[in-house]
Amino acid sequence: MSMKNSTKSKNITSDKINNIIKGSDTLLKLFSCLIIAFIICILIEKYAFKNGNLTCDHYIFNTYLYIVLAILIMFIVVLINDQYGIFNNLILWMISGGTMRIYLIFIIYLIVIFALTYALMSVNPTNIIASNLIWLLLLTFIAFLIIPTIWFGRLTGVVGIAGILTIAITISVGLLGYYYGDSIVTFNWDRYLNYALMILIAIMILGPYFITTSEGMSNFIVVVSFISLIIFILLLLSNHKKLKQNADKCIDGKVVPNYPVESYGIVIKIVNIFQDLINILARSKR
Repeated sequence: MSMKNSTKSKNITSDKINNIIKGSDTLLKLFSCLIIAFIICILIEKYAFKNGNLTCDHYIFNTYLYIVLAILIMFIVVLINDQYGIFNNLILWMISGGTMRIYLIFIIYLIVIFALTYALMSVNPTNIIASNLIWLLLLTFIAFLIIPTIWFGRLTGVVGIAGILTIAITISVGLLGYYYGDSIVTFNWDRYLNYALMILIAIMILGPYFITTSEGMSNFIVVVSFISLIIFILLLLSNHKKLKQNADKCIDGKVVPNYPVESYGIVIKIVNIFQDLINILARSKR
């Protein structure tokens, strides 16, 4: 994910990072996110559980409570890093060590995220503590991955507009997929989109070896980001069709809802859309 800004990120120094986050009312933002996250947890406890067990009632609402909580958790990780810099040295070491180091760490991160995703999919949803802990760990790893993208977005002043566009896309595509998904997604296009995504990742890894100029690299990243944006928007559309289907099939006593899995499938698309928008908007400004 953050590989798309690796070239530009190499030029970021500790001083630049400190200037980016200086005077940004980080503690106030962090406190506000924690308060909202606490309220969301109370709502999850109230609506997602019945008599101590997960319930299918309010399935869509519960899924979106988890989605909002997931986004808040990732934002909290970013803000904690802004305030205390716990990841800064590690990230700067990663992006200053040359292309091979970036690629190696990126691949390792992908393997870890795929392994955690598999664990999340495999754990019994009735094991609430285990499923939620794996979900939380996944979100923390993803938040770490998007920190360099947010740095780049702050340097170019596009984080706000990228966030607004991400929300607008998520709402509009979500409504489209929920209400019209059956007529739009008439075959299992997820398989082909995932194949396209794997090919795109391979292009992202190999492409820079054939590009010799910074302008060419910038154009390459914009093109890759546009393609990635389209893929994840289509996957998000399909996800909302499945969300409606899963809600219709969920019946207490017969099916145990898996809100961490349901929400994670949508959150990962939202995060990638956000990153793609930052890449496109930031390089369009330059």
